Amino acid sequence: MVDNVKGLRDFIGKEAVMRQETLNDIKEIFNEFGYEPIETPALEYLSIFINKAGPEVEEQLYSLEDKKGEKLALRPEHTISKMRVISGNKSLVFPLKTYSVGAVWRYEDPRKGRWREFIQADIDVVGSSNLRYDAEVIACLDAALKKIGMGNYIIKISSRKILQSILDELDTSPDASVQVFREVDKKDKIGIDEVTNRVSELIGGEKADKIRAYLSEEIVPDNEGYNETKKIMEYLNNEFGIKNVKFDISLVRGQDYYDGMIFEIASMDDAYKGLVFAGGGRYDRLSKKFESNFPIVGGSLGFDVIMEILKAKTPVEDFEEKYCVINIDSMQKATEIARKLREKGVKTDLLFEDVSLSKGLNYCNSKKIRYAVIVGKKDLEQGVITIRDLKEKADKKVKESEL
Repeated sequence: MVDNVKGLRDFIGKEAVMRQETLNDIKEIFNEFGYEPIETPALEYLSIFINKAGPEVEEQLYSLEDKKGEKLALRPEHTISKMRVISGNKSLVFPLKTYSVGAVWRYEDPRKGRWREFIQADIDVVGSSNLRYDAEVIACLDAALKKIGMGNYIIKISSRKILQSILDELDTSPDASVQVFREVDKKDKIGIDEVTNRVSELIGGEKADKIRAYLSEEIVPDNEGYNETKKIMEYLNNEFGIKNVKFDISLVRGQDYYDGMIFEIASMDDAYKGLVFAGGGRYDRLSKKFESNFPIVGGSLGFDVIMEILKAKTPVEDFEEKYCVINIDSMQKATEIARKLREKGVKTDLLFEDVSLSKGLNYCNSKKIRYAVIVGKKDLEQGVITIRDLKEKADKKVKESEL
């Protein structure tokens, strides 16, 4: 037996089908909201990530050198690649609504919910500062999650501008501000006390106490970021009909390129409570690293984490709404019936081997195919076909023309 690479997985059978169908449902919602696909290669020049993505991404890069000595990297996310494409294309019409769905790679310790190859499903609106787009990005992801059956989750929203305004008032240097954001992002893991201790080492105890007061919700600054967040929440509640939105004062997100509204979507199911499987925000300044200047807001679904939750909700023994044509006496007729079913958009398997009825039905049961279409001589003489529902264990005879 040959093992696969650590942190990478194989998918086969019903799980692979479930993944593809879920991806198709997500893309369908993205299309319904007017987002158009953008595809980028898995490999990029290493420099694009080193110079533009930030240290939290750089540390996890899979990099390599090709036979000509070019330094390359597997994309660790879609955002930077999309910015390369958009900033270099002068024919695009703005605002531009795009989506990217595909694998990305990051080197980190594999564990439940964390892999080295995983799929991200991203949407972005490029070229507008209108806060309704911020709300629409969240609404689009919310619609996709409802479509695939995620159900019980909370949308947490805030703005990086809120904490940044406090740091500006405290006359904090840009480098120290970046470090403070990174420490605050760990609050749920290490607690407010430890965050305060670490922040005090960066900017001093007195200033750290003000950050603590903010995180403890003792003060809520009445500033641009807070007012923008309230406005986006109003759009979500009143215009998109989304009520499961909560303002989270300590939310900052890990990526340094965010500079405005930010959000995360977390499970409320008991088994996965607090697990974040989607997020995003506004990152207007990022385009300047590509010698452009356009505002951007976007969000991403962590597809593989979502699939773990969906798999846990899906009964293992469920039959699939699928047909299998079993030839008993006429392969030509069996093939014809399978073709007609497929022409009607019905998922249909066909056994070409000469098998007994019992073996054919065992095949259907083992594959959890719900309907067996039995093509036998007696039925054909009477102009009927037998359909066996393996879930209900019932037979039904129908005219071939009515199949």
